[in-house]
Amino acid sequence: MLSAKELMHLEDFLTMEQSCVKTLNFYASQLQDNQAKQLLQQMAQRNQQNFQTISKHLNSGQNLQ
Repeated sequence: MLSAKELMHLEDFLTMEQSCVKTLNFYASQLQDNQAKQLLQQMAQRNQQNFQTISKHLNSGQNLQ
Protein backbone atom coordinates (compact mmCIF):
# COMPACT_ATOMS: atom_id res chain seq x y z
CA MET A 1 0.00 0.00 0.00
CA LEU A 2 1.19 3.49 -0.81
CA SER A 3 1.04 6.22 1.77
CA ALA A 4 -0.29 9.67 0.93
CA LYS A 5 3.27 10.96 0.87
CA GLU A 6 4.41 8.25 -1.55
CA LEU A 7 1.44 8.98 -3.79
CA MET A 8 2.33 12.67 -3.74
CA HIS A 9 5.91 11.82 -4.78
CA LEU A 10 4.63 9.71 -7.67
CA GLU A 11 2.36 12.53 -8.79
CA ASP A 12 5.35 14.92 -8.68
CA PHE A 13 7.33 12.39 -10.73
CA LEU A 14 4.54 12.28 -13.33
CA THR A 15 4.53 16.07 -13.56
CA MET A 16 8.29 16.07 -14.10
CA GLU A 17 8.01 13.35 -16.76
CA GLN A 18 5.42 15.42 -18.66
CA SER A 19 7.63 18.48 -18.42
CA CYS A 20 10.63 16.53 -19.72
CA VAL A 21 8.65 15.19 -22.67
CA LYS A 22 7.53 18.70 -23.65
CA THR A 23 11.01 20.17 -23.21
CA LEU A 24 12.80 17.41 -25.11
CA ASN A 25 10.31 17.59 -27.98
CA PHE A 26 10.64 21.38 -28.11
CA TYR A 27 14.44 21.24 -28.33
CA ALA A 28 14.29 18.40 -30.86
CA SER A 29 12.08 20.57 -33.07
CA GLN A 30 14.68 23.35 -32.95
CA LEU A 31 17.62 21.22 -34.07
CA GLN A 32 19.02 20.95 -37.57
CA ASP A 33 21.27 17.98 -36.74
CA ASN A 34 19.18 14.88 -37.42
CA GLN A 35 21.24 12.65 -35.13
CA ALA A 36 20.83 15.00 -32.17
CA LYS A 37 17.14 15.49 -33.02
CA GLN A 38 16.59 11.73 -33.06
CA LEU A 39 18.36 11.31 -29.72
CA LEU A 40 16.13 13.91 -28.04
CA GLN A 41 13.03 12.36 -29.60
CA GLN A 42 14.03 8.93 -28.28
CA MET A 43 14.59 10.40 -24.83
CA ALA A 44 11.13 12.03 -24.98
CA GLN A 45 9.59 8.69 -25.95
CA ARG A 46 11.21 6.97 -22.96
CA ASN A 47 9.90 9.65 -20.63
CA GLN A 48 6.43 9.28 -22.16
CA GLN A 49 6.58 5.52 -21.64
CA ASN A 50 7.58 6.05 -17.99
CA PHE A 51 4.66 8.43 -17.57
CA GLN A 52 2.19 6.01 -19.13
CA THR A 53 3.42 3.04 -17.08
CA ILE A 54 3.17 4.86 -13.74
CA SER A 55 -0.17 6.44 -14.69
CA LYS A 56 -1.60 3.07 -15.66
CA HIS A 57 -0.68 1.59 -12.28
CA LEU A 58 -1.98 4.58 -10.35
CA ASN A 59 -5.24 4.66 -12.30
CA SER A 60 -5.83 0.96 -11.76
CA GLY A 61 -5.66 1.60 -8.03
CA GLN A 62 -2.87 -0.88 -7.42
CA ASN A 63 -1.24 -0.55 -4.01
CA LEU A 64 -3.26 2.51 -3.04
CA GLN A 65 -4.82 2.97 0.38
